[in-house]
Amino acid sequence: MTARPPGPEPAVVSRRTVFRGGAGLTLAIAAGAAVTACSPGPSDRQRDAEALVPLAQAADRQRRQAEQLAPRETEYTAALGQVAAERGTHAQALTDEINRLHAPAASGITAPAGVGAGTLDDLRAQLQKSATAASAAAAAADGFRAGLLASISASCTALKEVQLP
Repeated sequence: MTARPPGPEPAVVSRRTVFRGGAGLTLAIAAGAAVTACSPGPSDRQRDAEALVPLAQAADRQRRQAEQLAPRETEYTAALGQVAAERGTHAQALTDEINRLHAPAASGITAPAGVGAGTLDDLRAQLQKSATAASAAAAAADGFRAGLLASISASCTALKEVQLP
């Protein structure tokens, strides 16, 4: 007979314990891979808000252009006042929607103070670009946002064609 050396009894690990440990390890690895694969990118609401920022900037810029052109283009003073008022309303409506979707995105809306007045033809061209951009954005949007953008597109077209023919 062989004598065992004195000390603790060797641990006996059952097959069931090994399988449980293996299953737990597999789940931990899978969970870790899933967490690292999912990067916390911008939410849909944030992307929607950021897509509206250039439209709000353009509205604010065109409002300022119309205000600056009004005293120089005396034949169009009243019409330019209407353009300034409507584009100001558009800028505010877009800002409100941006704030509703993702308020931090609204910080980039304000146009630089040094916006030049340009010419009446420049303003007409900018209104046409805004109408086209709002129309494209409306087609990609849904619900209230689609209606808002379609309305802005129609308004920009009317401002260009009716107020500033």
